[in-house]
Amino acid sequence: MSNKNKNDEEAQESITPIGELDQLRQIVFGDAQQQLITQLTTLRSDMEQALNEQDKKFSIRLDKMQIDISQQLENLEKQVNFVDKRHDDNEESMQKDHTSLASEYEMFTVATQQDFKDIEQSLNSESAVLSNGFNEQLEQLKNHLEAVSKELSSSKTDRKTLAKLLATMATNLADDQL
Repeated sequence: MSNKNKNDEEAQESITPIGELDQLRQIVFGDAQQQLITQLTTLRSDMEQALNEQDKKFSIRLDKMQIDISQQLENLEKQVNFVDKRHDDNEESMQKDHTSLASEYEMFTVATQQDFKDIEQSLNSESAVLSNGFNEQLEQLKNHLEAVSKELSSSKTDRKTLAKLLATMATNLADDQL
């Protein structure tokens, strides 16, 4: 028996307090611990799988969002280019209109100045014609008055006849002026 005691002592010496604690833990919690480890492993596997799926979904959504943003940017750029082109066309049209209006204004100014000169010349010539006409009529009237005066001086007409003659001449002058 001494061999047996020796073997037991050696077996007990080889078992350390930490090893005993592990053995006790295994006896008391063995199945529950194994179930927890299995559940944790399964949970970890499920979590990794769910994260991988979420990562794929997120990547797909991110790619779709990038495509949508690219398309919207292209559409926006097209609209901006269209508006910019229309603005340039409007500006060019306005510039042409401005140039055309400036040219027309210049031509109108020159034509108006020429018209004023023509009207002034026409008025001057009409004024000269009227002035000459009035001077001729005045000269004729003077000549007629002198002739009548000489006739009256030579014929010694009475004053009543002279007054009638002057009244008739005044009436004739008034009619000529109209």
